[in-house]
Parts: sequence; C-alpha cells; structure tokens
Amino acid sequence: MGTKCKDESLASLPIDELTEKADGFARVFPEHMYEKHLCGMTWDGVNDAPTLKKADIGIAIADSTDAARGASDIVLNEPGLSVINRVVLMSRAIFQRVKNYTISQYCSFFSVSSG
Repeated sequence: MGTKCKDESLASLPIDELTEKADGFARVFPEHMYEKHLCGMTWDGVNDAPTLKKADIGIAIADSTDAARGASDIVLNEPGLSVINRVVLMSRAIFQRVKNYTISQYCSFFSVSSG
C-alpha cells in the first residue's frame, strides 16, 4: 500500500498513525486490513466474493455478479457510491430518533412509578 497523500505532512507519518488520522483509503487489498479498525470493501466480480466476505462490511455495487451480491453485507441498487453517504446520514437520523424515544419512555416509566 502506498502512502500517497494530498497532505504532505501526513505522508511522513508511520502507517499506524496514518490509519488513525485518515478518513479512508482507496485501492487497498484485504491483507492491508488492520486489527481494531473496520474495513469496508466495494467490489463487483465473482473473483471479488472472498474479499467481500472477509471485509467487516462488504458492499456490492449495482451491476455486480450474483456471487458478489451473495457474499456482501450490503447491495447497492443505484449506481454510484454516493448512495452510501445518503444511507449513513439516514441511519444516523433514525438511530437518534430511536435513542430519543427510548430515553423519553424510560423517563416516563420512572416518573409514573415513583409518583
């Protein structure tokens, strides 16, 4: 894996520090995965199925083969990777609503039971 960086100050960092500071990596292989880090991979071919299975989150793109779809955790039905960004934002909003509802119900339960 190369350490080609847009920010030259990051290029001189050891790989362990670089992984902590980076938002993501491109053009890497499963053997580049590090422990204690989540790894998401996007692939589309039959030969990519083992990689999708090994990754923490395997993502098959819209026109992928059946083998890639079967091995992945997420299958994108729309072309492009911008779908992932929309789904993450939507998931965070839903999680926040569930969290707020749970806290509300928890507080209501204790106000009724103590009162």
